[in-house]
Amino acid sequence: MRSINVVVALLFGYFVAAVSENNGNDYVVSDKIDAADSITFLWVFTYPLSVYPPLILPSILAFIVTTVETIGDVTTTAEVSRLNVDSEEHFQRIRGGLLGDGISSFLAALGTSMPNTTFSQNNGVIALTRCASRRAGLACACWLIVFGILAKIAAFFTSIPDCVLGGMTTFLFANVAVSGIKILSSAGDSRRSRFIVACSMGLGLGVTIAPAWATNNLWPCSDCGEELRSFRDGVILVLSTGYSMGCAAAIILNLIIPNEAMEEELPVTKAIFE
Repeated sequence: MRSINVVVALLFGYFVAAVSENNGNDYVVSDKIDAADSITFLWVFTYPLSVYPPLILPSILAFIVTTVETIGDVTTTAEVSRLNVDSEEHFQRIRGGLLGDGISSFLAALGTSMPNTTFSQNNGVIALTRCASRRAGLACACWLIVFGILAKIAAFFTSIPDCVLGGMTTFLFANVAVSGIKILSSAGDSRRSRFIVACSMGLGLGVTIAPAWATNNLWPCSDCGEELRSFRDGVILVLSTGYSMGCAAAIILNLIIPNEAMEEELPVTKAIFE
């Protein structure tokens, strides 16, 4: 039961939502399930190849961000799996994770789907269930393929109310945050590390809270050409995305701020109370 407590919690929340109502409206409706086909498969639609200029710069930065995310996710997975993260084998895992991201994103593009990246919430599942077997990961991949082909089952998962998913993922996201704090603690408590973390988190959270700060007043472009407007739209999209700004700030500060060979020890003084 310990290994399936996440599934049990999700099904229990779904059951409670199915028997509940809000102002006479059901939380769970079967419209998506009824409208879904019995079986679907890949490459059922084709799209013409094209290039959308405003997305070139955001896409490049997004892949840089997902690269950093993959490194953190693989490290966290190794930690919650009780593996050594200071060995050459761990760096091989990171390279394998990055290679897997690239191959899966390439195949996803061929399947007219969005690029893929690592899923941070899985670390919360590993920490909760204590199941870190690779066979479990392969089994999950097979089940996801089956669920993608059997559209009725996929529609069942999409019909889960947001309140149920929110309640389930809150704990998983909290585990992701705790794992991130643990990775930060491994970087040491130097002034350089504190400054980089404070600046990147402050900028990322600030942009997330107010994403429209750069939409209108930062770069007016009412009469510019199509090329300049496309470049401007790409820059504005990057500046209005919290994770891209926070990651870019952390990378730039880490490159330009020199490493301190040794932290100067501040003299310990005692407060004098009169």
